Amino acid sequence: MALKDLVAQKSALTEGAIEGIVRDYVRYDAEQREIGFTPKFAELSNKAKILVYLVALQGWPYIVKESAPSDPKPADIGDELGIPGGTLRPLLKDLKERHLIATKAGRYLVRSSSFDAIQKEIAGLGNDGGIASKAKSSRRSKKTKTNQQKVGAISKSSKKVATGGSKEITLKFNKWVETGFFAKGKTLGDVQARFHQEAIIIPQSSIPKYLLRAVRDGRLSRDMQEVNGKRRWVYRSK
Repeated sequence: MALKDLVAQKSALTEGAIEGIVRDYVRYDAEQREIGFTPKFAELSNKAKILVYLVALQGWPYIVKESAPSDPKPADIGDELGIPGGTLRPLLKDLKERHLIATKAGRYLVRSSSFDAIQKEIAGLGNDGGIASKAKSSRRSKKTKTNQQKVGAISKSSKKVATGGSKEITLKFNKWVETGFFAKGKTLGDVQARFHQEAIIIPQSSIPKYLLRAVRDGRLSRDMQEVNGKRRWVYRSK
């Protein structure tokens, strides 16, 4: 067996390991170079979401057959996953100290040598056989129950204001198109930031459908540009 055959086998094993970790949680949009998340992804803890996302980034070369950024900064991770910085930083620190992720020049990534440990971590089986995870889950359940008793039921109208219903989001988005928000060109991140500014909390994976619908309807145009060192779709008013 030649050494190049070993390289090929390692590549196939790496691709298989990535697929095994992310298959239930993400979908790749090769055209937009974006990662979307499945409903099952929302059930994960923030720590598991970070791991799945970083592993998914390692899968881009197998999807588009070219290099793609796989080591985001904390701010990029927070924006993509909707995790506030104050919550995100301790999680990244813990994962790094346990050698599940690595850092380089302020950016975070996962190495293929950690895939087995990451898969066990996501499944709640870590190095402790899941004992710590179960204990944390039990404490979290008790804490949640206590908080629910203190806070009481939240009205449906309050939930709608906090998260933004589908109809409300559509109306907001259409208004921005009509009033010139896209005159100078906006990225997916810009649109998410605008929603957050108006107290509508929405993950990036839920936004492309509004942008693409506007493009198909002829209200917006889009072209691929380099933004902050990355290739991004930029949307503009026609």
